[in-house]
Amino acid sequence: MFSKLVKKYRYSYFLVCVIAALIMLLNILIPQVLFLTSAVVVVIIDFGLCVSSITLVRREGVKGKNFFGNIFAASFTAALFFCLIVENHEKFFGQFGKAFLVIFNYIIAMIISVCIVGFAAAKHMPAYDKDFVIILGCSIRKNGGLLPLLRGRTDRAIKFAWQQEIATGKQAKYIPTGGQGKNEIMSEGSAMEMYLISHGAEDYEVLAEKKAANTWENMVFSKEIAEKQKTSYKTAFVTTNYHVLRSWMIAKRAGLDTEGLASKTKWYFWPNGFVREFIGILSMYKLQNIIAVILCILISFLI
Repeated sequence: MFSKLVKKYRYSYFLVCVIAALIMLLNILIPQVLFLTSAVVVVIIDFGLCVSSITLVRREGVKGKNFFGNIFAASFTAALFFCLIVENHEKFFGQFGKAFLVIFNYIIAMIISVCIVGFAAAKHMPAYDKDFVIILGCSIRKNGGLLPLLRGRTDRAIKFAWQQEIATGKQAKYIPTGGQGKNEIMSEGSAMEMYLISHGAEDYEVLAEKKAANTWENMVFSKEIAEKQKTSYKTAFVTTNYHVLRSWMIAKRAGLDTEGLASKTKWYFWPNGFVREFIGILSMYKLQNIIAVILCILISFLI
């Protein structure tokens, strides 16, 4: 019973919310902890995103997405300073100030919680009992070759399949998934299929999915391919470390019983990648977050 509950809720949004609620409770009971925690989180975010953005610009050039994290960091820095002003002028800001502090507490708690659960998800090692290894697609080169991010995912899938076969003798088939982007010469699924075969996989071992345009479709279409092959099966999916948690949540929504496996990436991708994933997770659960903000406002009347 307990093991089933753990399996059901591990790396889930429910777990993220439980951990965030505990952090919020601690911050409310000991207000000094909130400002100390907030200051540390903001400093880490600011420093990490600043260094990340500078490195990305130097390596990839000036692109809007490379500055996205800086906007996020600047917003949080401004919010923290506003919290300090509110704390020192409680009477002036009144109930609005209290509500702002609780909502800021909620966002900080969610950031910390997503970091904790996301780190655990990225460190997860699937059991060696898989029938299929799903590889989530991303951008490819103009000539159809794999960019480092996608090559890292594909290499990790190959390594896992080899490790499983050595450990248990069980062979896993690959499901590389991803459609063709506007500026891509072929589908991402096809590009990975060619790479896998060139690295020792047999044709029958690669079941390429070539239509998916996002992670949701990656999971849904891969599930359809797996079900055509076997009525009962076990899968693992491979994606970049910062993307594992949200992908796992999407897989659960798609009804795919799977386990996540992380591939590594350059350190300077991680801060900006995490910010996008964090906002993506909040967007996935809009209704829950609206309810959470309403609860925060109600809580502000009680403290």
